[in-house]
Amino acid sequence: AVVSTQSTGAKDTLQTLESDKSKLRSDFQKLEQLETKINTEMVQLQDKISKMNEELEVYSDTNKLKKSLDEKREQLIAEREKILGTRDTSKANLEKLQAEHDELKAALEENETYVQLTNLERKWQHIEQNNQFMKDFIATKSQESDYVPLKKGVKEQISNINTLLQQALAAAATQ
Repeated sequence: AVVSTQSTGAKDTLQTLESDKSKLRSDFQKLEQLETKINTEMVQLQDKISKMNEELEVYSDTNKLKKSLDEKREQLIAEREKILGTRDTSKANLEKLQAEHDELKAALEENETYVQLTNLERKWQHIEQNNQFMKDFIATKSQESDYVPLKKGVKEQISNINTLLQQALAAAATQ
Protein backbone atom coordinates (compact mmCIF):
# COMPACT_ATOMS: atom_id res chain seq x y z
CA ALA A 1 0.00 0.00 0.00
CA VAL A 2 2.94 2.31 0.71
CA VAL A 3 4.42 1.63 -2.77
CA SER A 4 1.10 2.36 -4.44
CA THR A 5 0.75 5.57 -2.43
CA GLN A 6 4.28 6.55 -3.39
CA SER A 7 3.57 5.63 -7.04
CA THR A 8 0.39 7.72 -7.02
CA GLY A 9 2.26 10.60 -5.35
CA ALA A 10 5.04 10.36 -7.95
CA LYS A 11 2.48 10.41 -10.77
CA ASP A 12 0.77 13.44 -9.24
CA THR A 13 4.12 15.16 -8.81
CA LEU A 14 5.02 14.31 -12.45
CA GLN A 15 1.70 15.74 -13.71
CA THR A 16 2.19 18.86 -11.59
CA LEU A 17 5.74 19.27 -12.91
CA GLU A 18 4.57 18.81 -16.55
CA SER A 19 1.77 21.33 -16.01
CA ASP A 20 4.25 23.79 -14.48
CA LYS A 21 6.65 23.14 -17.39
CA SER A 22 3.88 23.89 -19.91
CA LYS A 23 2.98 27.12 -18.07
CA LEU A 24 6.65 28.15 -17.94
CA ARG A 25 7.02 27.51 -21.70
CA SER A 26 3.94 29.60 -22.40
CA ASP A 27 5.23 32.37 -20.12
CA PHE A 28 8.64 32.18 -21.83
CA GLN A 29 7.07 32.56 -25.29
CA LYS A 30 5.04 35.52 -24.05
CA LEU A 31 8.23 37.08 -22.64
CA GLU A 32 10.02 36.58 -25.98
CA GLN A 33 7.13 38.26 -27.83
CA LEU A 34 7.15 41.09 -25.30
CA GLU A 35 10.93 41.49 -25.70
CA THR A 36 10.53 41.67 -29.54
CA LYS A 37 7.78 44.26 -29.18
CA ILE A 38 9.86 46.31 -26.74
CA ASN A 39 12.89 46.19 -29.07
CA THR A 40 10.76 47.35 -32.02
CA GLU A 41 9.28 50.19 -29.97
CA MET A 42 12.76 51.19 -28.78
CA VAL A 43 14.00 51.43 -32.39
CA GLN A 44 10.95 53.50 -33.32
CA LEU A 45 11.43 55.77 -30.31
CA GLN A 46 15.13 56.22 -31.13
CA ASP A 47 14.18 57.23 -34.69
CA LYS A 48 11.59 59.62 -33.34
CA ILE A 49 14.08 61.14 -30.89
CA SER A 50 16.63 61.53 -33.69
CA LYS A 51 14.05 63.29 -35.88
CA MET A 52 12.97 65.53 -32.99
CA ASN A 53 16.61 66.45 -32.31
CA GLU A 54 17.05 67.42 -35.98
CA GLU A 55 13.88 69.53 -35.88
CA LEU A 56 14.97 71.08 -32.60
CA GLU A 57 18.27 72.01 -34.22
CA VAL A 58 16.44 73.67 -37.14
CA TYR A 59 13.93 75.51 -34.99
CA SER A 60 16.36 76.49 -32.25
CA ASP A 61 18.19 78.85 -34.64
CA THR A 62 15.43 81.47 -34.80
CA ASN A 63 17.62 84.07 -36.50
CA LYS A 64 18.35 81.70 -39.37
CA LEU A 65 14.68 80.74 -39.55
CA LYS A 66 13.57 84.42 -39.63
CA LYS A 67 16.15 85.19 -42.29
CA SER A 68 14.94 82.27 -44.42
CA LEU A 69 11.32 83.37 -44.06
CA ASP A 70 12.20 86.99 -44.94
CA GLU A 71 14.07 85.85 -48.05
CA LYS A 72 11.11 83.71 -49.10
CA ARG A 73 8.69 86.60 -48.48
CA GLU A 74 10.84 88.98 -50.57
CA GLN A 75 11.08 86.41 -53.35
CA LEU A 76 7.29 85.93 -53.36
CA ILE A 77 6.68 89.71 -53.33
CA ALA A 78 9.04 90.18 -56.28
CA GLU A 79 7.36 87.33 -58.15
CA ARG A 80 3.93 88.83 -57.42
CA GLU A 81 4.98 92.24 -58.73
CA LYS A 82 6.41 90.66 -61.86
CA ILE A 83 3.17 88.73 -62.47
CA LEU A 84 1.05 91.85 -61.86
CA GLY A 85 3.20 93.78 -64.34
CA THR A 86 2.80 91.03 -66.91
CA ARG A 87 -0.93 90.95 -66.29
CA ASP A 88 -1.27 94.72 -66.76
CA THR A 89 0.81 94.59 -69.95
CA SER A 90 -1.22 91.68 -71.29
CA LYS A 91 -4.46 93.44 -70.41
CA ALA A 92 -3.34 96.61 -72.24
CA ASN A 93 -2.30 94.55 -75.29
CA LEU A 94 -5.63 92.75 -75.27
CA GLU A 95 -7.55 96.03 -75.14
CA LYS A 96 -5.43 97.43 -77.99
CA LEU A 97 -5.98 94.33 -80.12
CA GLN A 98 -9.71 94.35 -79.34
CA ALA A 99 -9.94 98.01 -80.43
CA GLU A 100 -8.07 97.21 -83.69
CA HIS A 101 -10.38 94.27 -84.29
CA ASP A 102 -13.46 96.39 -83.74
CA GLU A 103 -12.15 99.09 -86.10
CA LEU A 104 -11.36 96.56 -88.83
CA LYS A 105 -14.73 94.88 -88.38
CA ALA A 106 -16.54 98.23 -88.64
CA ALA A 107 -14.55 99.17 -91.75
CA LEU A 108 -15.28 95.80 -93.30
CA GLU A 109 -19.01 96.10 -92.60
CA GLU A 110 -19.01 99.54 -94.25
CA ASN A 111 -17.21 98.21 -97.32
CA GLU A 112 -19.72 97.85 -100.16
CA THR A 113 -17.94 94.85 -101.68
CA TYR A 114 -18.09 92.99 -98.35
CA VAL A 115 -21.80 93.76 -97.99
CA GLN A 116 -22.47 92.55 -101.55
CA LEU A 117 -20.35 89.44 -100.98
CA THR A 118 -22.24 88.67 -97.77
CA ASN A 119 -25.59 89.06 -99.53
CA LEU A 120 -24.41 86.87 -102.41
CA GLU A 121 -23.27 84.19 -99.93
CA ARG A 122 -26.72 84.20 -98.31
CA LYS A 123 -28.41 83.91 -101.73
CA TRP A 124 -26.01 81.10 -102.66
CA GLN A 125 -26.88 79.20 -99.47
CA HIS A 126 -30.59 79.65 -100.22
CA ILE A 127 -30.11 78.43 -103.81
CA GLU A 128 -28.09 75.43 -102.57
CA GLN A 129 -30.93 74.52 -100.20
CA ASN A 130 -33.46 74.82 -103.04
CA ASN A 131 -31.23 72.69 -105.31
CA GLN A 132 -30.99 69.99 -102.68
CA PHE A 133 -34.76 70.06 -102.18
CA MET A 134 -35.30 69.76 -105.98
CA LYS A 135 -32.78 66.89 -106.25
CA ASP A 136 -34.60 65.02 -103.49
CA PHE A 137 -38.00 65.76 -105.10
CA ILE A 138 -36.82 64.61 -108.56
CA ALA A 139 -35.30 61.43 -107.09
CA THR A 140 -38.58 60.64 -105.29
CA LYS A 141 -40.71 61.30 -108.39
CA SER A 142 -38.31 59.29 -110.58
CA GLN A 143 -38.74 56.29 -108.32
CA GLU A 144 -42.51 56.74 -108.33
CA SER A 145 -42.66 56.98 -112.16
CA ASP A 146 -40.19 54.23 -112.99
CA TYR A 147 -42.31 52.07 -115.35
CA VAL A 148 -39.61 49.64 -116.54
CA PRO A 149 -40.25 47.00 -113.84
CA LEU A 150 -44.03 47.37 -114.38
CA LYS A 151 -43.60 47.01 -118.18
CA LYS A 152 -41.53 43.87 -117.69
CA GLY A 153 -44.18 42.37 -115.38
CA VAL A 154 -47.01 43.15 -117.86
CA LYS A 155 -45.05 41.56 -120.76
CA GLU A 156 -44.52 38.41 -118.71
CA GLN A 157 -48.24 38.23 -117.87
CA ILE A 158 -49.23 38.75 -121.57
CA SER A 159 -46.77 36.04 -122.58
CA ASN A 160 -48.27 33.66 -119.99
CA ILE A 161 -51.83 34.49 -121.10
CA ASN A 162 -50.88 33.96 -124.78
CA THR A 163 -49.36 30.60 -123.92
CA LEU A 164 -52.52 29.60 -122.03
CA LEU A 165 -54.75 30.78 -124.93
CA GLN A 166 -52.68 28.86 -127.48
CA GLN A 167 -52.90 25.77 -125.34
CA ALA A 168 -56.65 26.24 -124.96
CA LEU A 169 -57.10 26.75 -128.72
CA ALA A 170 -54.96 23.71 -129.49
CA ALA A 171 -57.03 21.67 -127.05
CA ALA A 172 -60.30 22.95 -128.56
CA ALA A 173 -59.09 22.20 -132.11
CA THR A 174 -58.25 18.59 -131.26
CA GLN A 175 -61.69 17.98 -129.83
